[in-house]
Amino acid sequence: MKRSSDDLMSENESKSQLGPDASDHSREIRFIIDCSRTAVPEAAASRISAALAEPIDWKFVLNVAQRNAVLPLLGRTLIQGFSKQLPADIKASLESEQECHLRHNLLQTRELLEMVKFFGANGITVLPFKGPMLAIEAYGDPSYRKFNDLDVLVQPKQFHKAVTLLTGKGWEPLTSVSWLTKRNWNISRKKDIYFVNPERNVNLELHWKLSGSHFGLPMEINTLWDRLDSIILAGTPVRTLGITDLLIYLCLHGSRHSWERFGWVCDVHELILSKECIDWDQLFIASRRAGTENVVAFGLRLITDLFEFEVPDERWKTVISSPMFAEMSAETKNRLFAAKAQHIAIGDRYLDHLRLKERAFDRIKLHFHYLSWYLRIIFTPNEADRNVLALPQALAPLHYVTRPIRLFYKYALRPRTSKPRHG
Repeated sequence: MKRSSDDLMSENESKSQLGPDASDHSREIRFIIDCSRTAVPEAAASRISAALAEPIDWKFVLNVAQRNAVLPLLGRTLIQGFSKQLPADIKASLESEQECHLRHNLLQTRELLEMVKFFGANGITVLPFKGPMLAIEAYGDPSYRKFNDLDVLVQPKQFHKAVTLLTGKGWEPLTSVSWLTKRNWNISRKKDIYFVNPERNVNLELHWKLSGSHFGLPMEINTLWDRLDSIILAGTPVRTLGITDLLIYLCLHGSRHSWERFGWVCDVHELILSKECIDWDQLFIASRRAGTENVVAFGLRLITDLFEFEVPDERWKTVISSPMFAEMSAETKNRLFAAKAQHIAIGDRYLDHLRLKERAFDRIKLHFHYLSWYLRIIFTPNEADRNVLALPQALAPLHYVTRPIRLFYKYALRPRTSKPRHG
């Protein structure tokens, strides 16, 4: 019977060697970074080999790699290049994980191709991105990248039809689609609908724009469709984002989510390495025009710091040398490779996003988004409110009034119980 990744980590907790100092994982962190590549440079290979000759905290390595979606990449590197140095139990676990991962990704790739053909047969042009597409374009192999769902972009004018086709084919939206019936639905802050297909065990994000309005990609969607590239996916030509748009999007997506996964940093790194020639001048101009220069610069700073990558463009080198990006990069690294997942508070995410905004109007949109977010938190009742004041169903809306009163009492009026510190 095959073992899951959770079993892999649990089993290795008891079987594997632990480093001499469990509180200092700097060597393991360097080990994870060095293994998270499709092509390992000689210096990184030497570090990996040296690390394997010493005790390794495998529990830490496997947990962090799994959490950061780079376990497939790390496993492939170790099995292909350092198999003889691996402990037998680690090797067996990684091989089992690789087999399960490969089956999953091949299934998802097949489903994506069927989805493209299904929409095409119904007169809808789709643009798949991330998922298998990025695995092929950046890594050259669908098994190198971890992904759990499929992402497909359709033009706004065809979005409603695409939703109707999916629901008619048995796909179930996890959120309400009633907003689509409203006039001017396309100015909504929503960017996608998440669908599941229980019978096929596939999840799909159907997008009509690439990002939400508060951290959006300010490009005309029709213009975006005019500069597409294409790649061969399982023998089928499939359209994909142009390299400049794709790099901007990946950096935008990572920054929007505060780079919560190291795998997203690897995506940018591998995509750049996979291209023989990147027009850095075009990337600089397009980023500045879109108001995403800081967003792209932060992504470039991350791969520079983590992978010792050297940006071959003087203007970008100047931009990423900013102390702000150095500070944000260090904070991100500490969070990514912490022993336990680090929760990012709303306020911290807000400040990170604000630092990356370059234009006054974009900052105003961001302020409005977070103000709305805070107000929803303040006024939306939860289980605690219903437990404090049990109301009949007919009076349940009163919780919207009592909740802010309860919060005000809890955080402003209630006496502190902690003892004051002296001296």
